[in-house]
Amino acid sequence: MQSALAVRLLRGSLFFVLALIAAAFPRILELSENGDKWAARATIIALFMQGIIWTNIIVGYFVQRYSAYNTTDGSSITTFKAIGVLVRLAMWITLGLVGLYSAGIQIKPLLTGLGIGGLAIAFAVQTTLADLFAAIAIVVDKPFVLGDAISVDNYRGKVEHIGLKTTRVRSDTGEQIIFSNGELLKSKIRNYSR
Repeated sequence: MQSALAVRLLRGSLFFVLALIAAAFPRILELSENGDKWAARATIIALFMQGIIWTNIIVGYFVQRYSAYNTTDGSSITTFKAIGVLVRLAMWITLGLVGLYSAGIQIKPLLTGLGIGGLAIAFAVQTTLADLFAAIAIVVDKPFVLGDAISVDNYRGKVEHIGLKTTRVRSDTGEQIIFSNGELLKSKIRNYSR
C-alpha cells in the first residue's frame, strides 16, 4: 500500500524537478544578479506548486484508503472527507504564506489587507459562504450521511455526495437531484435510514 503512495508521489514530482533545474540554472549559465533573483523566484513557485500537488496526493490517498476500508459507516466517511478538505486548505494557505515570505514579500500588511478585503468578499459571496457553513453543519450534526435514504420536499432518494456547496441525491427513479446545502438545511428532511 505504501508503495502505491510512493509511486503517486513520484508521478506528481514534475514541479520538484523544475525547482531543481531552476535552482541549478543560474550556476550553470553564470547568470547576472537579476537572473539569479528570477531563478530563485521560479524555484520558490515550483516548490510551492509541488507542495500543493504532494498535499493533494497524500490527503487523497488516505481519504480513498479510509473510504475503501470503511464502507459501512457513511457518517465517518463524510467526516473524514471534510477533514481532508480542511487539511488541504490549511496546507495551501501555509505553503502560500511560506512561499510569499521566501520571495521577500511582507506578510503582515498582506494579511491586514486580506482581512479588510475579506469582509468585502464575504458580503459578495454570502450564499456561497452560507452553503459552506451548511456543509460544515451537515458534517458535524449529521442529519444524514452518505448512503442514507432521505426525502426533501417532494424528492426522495439516497445521498451520493456531500460537498462544500451542494449535496447530491440519487432519486428512486434514477435521476440525480442537486441541493444547495444552505437551502437543504432550511427544508424539512426525512431520513428513512434511521
